[in-house]
Parts: sequence; structure tokens; C-alpha cells
Amino acid sequence: MHTYKIAIFILAAGIMMTGCNSGFLSNEEVEDLKKELAESKKNQEELMNQYILQNEEITKILNDLAAISGRTADLRINVENGSARMTQAEQIAASIDKIKAHIGALEKSNSVLIGKNKDFQAMIEGFNQVIEEQERQILALKEEIAEKDKTIKSQKETIDNQEMTILQQRDKLKEQVAQQAKLLCDAGVLLEEIADNAPQVSWKKNKEKVGAMAQDIYRKALLYYQKASEAGYAPAKDHISAVNAKIQAE
Repeated sequence: MHTYKIAIFILAAGIMMTGCNSGFLSNEEVEDLKKELAESKKNQEELMNQYILQNEEITKILNDLAAISGRTADLRINVENGSARMTQAEQIAASIDKIKAHIGALEKSNSVLIGKNKDFQAMIEGFNQVIEEQERQILALKEEIAEKDKTIKSQKETIDNQEMTILQQRDKLKEQVAQQAKLLCDAGVLLEEIADNAPQVSWKKNKEKVGAMAQDIYRKALLYYQKASEAGYAPAKDHISAVNAKIQAE
């Protein structure tokens, strides 16, 4: 702006001197002054546009920093209540990197525009301090999330192992129960065969005793079949029907 005013002053003075003494400035010199004035005006307009763009960039960075601060606060709350995810922290970290790049580009463009400026540099340093603090917070939160994820994973593995052990024990128990059920049924079959093969006697009293003994054995066999059936051994049902028929026949 200062250069622009000087150019106007020189041009005006030159025109006035030309009016008083035609030999002071030639028409060509006057045209040169006009061109210089036009060029200065153009440069000033470009400079103003660059300042406007710079201010817009600063405003955007300020808004982005405020948004990052809010997202970091939300992440901290999520970490405390156990709902935080590492992806959330990584997204915030990526946004911080973009803002850092934005600040770097702004600083570079300003050095080209007006050179070193203490006030502007102080503002850039303030931006960088905020960014560094946000990076420290995100790093700490990521470490906390990683630790909690590790604990959760360990707990899940423990639970999975316990569930696997329970399933294995249950399967083993079912297998043992099935084996016991078969053994009961086999014992019933053996008793039933013993009763079927009761000795044949001729005396009435002896026949009654042998018959009563056979009935007791059938009933014992029936009990074994029933226990086997209750334990899930399917073949025992057929044995129950057969031995019942023998008991009722007496």
C-alpha cells in the first residue's frame, strides 16, 4: 500500500511539472509512471486477496482445532466407560496430521507473502503447541485403549477356555452316563437270562420257590432296564416290554 501511494504521488507531481514545463517529463516518462501505478495497484490487489485467503485458512485451522479438541474429549469419555475403539483414536490422529500439514502450508505461504512476521510466527507456534498437546493426549488414550483391549482379549480367552473345558467335561460325562446306561442294560439282560434258565423242579413247593425267585430276578432286571432307559439308552425300552410280559405271565 505504501508503494502504491508513492507511485500516485510521483505520477501526480510529474503531470503537474509537465504542465508547467514541457521539458521536465516526456510523454513516454508519464506513460511509464502510469504503468508503474497500474502495476502497483495490481500487486496491492493481489496482496489483499492473499491476505483474505490467509485469514480464511487461519479461521479454518481454528475451527479444525476446536473440532479435534471436542473429538478427543469424547474419546476420553468413551475410554472411561469402556466403549472406546482404537479406530476412533486412529481417525482423530489422522485428522491431526492433516491439520499439521495445513499449518505447515500456511506458514510457508506467509513467508513467501510478507517474509518473517513475529506476530504471525507466534500464532503458528501457538497452533503447533495445541497440535502437540492433542498428539500427546491421543497417544496416551491409544495406549490406554490398547491395554484395555489386551485385558478384554485375555478375559475372553479365559472365558473361551473355561467354556471349552465345560463342554469337554459335559461330553465326557454324557459318554460316561451312556456307558453306565449300557452296563445297566447288560446287567438286566444277564439277570433276565438267569431267570429264564431257572432250574425245572417237580415238587410243588420247590416249584413255587423257584418261580418266586425268578420273578424277583425279572423285577431286578426290569429295574436295571428302567434305569438304563432313563439314562437315554434306547434299546432298554424293548427289554422293558419283554420282561414285563414275563412278569405278568406268572
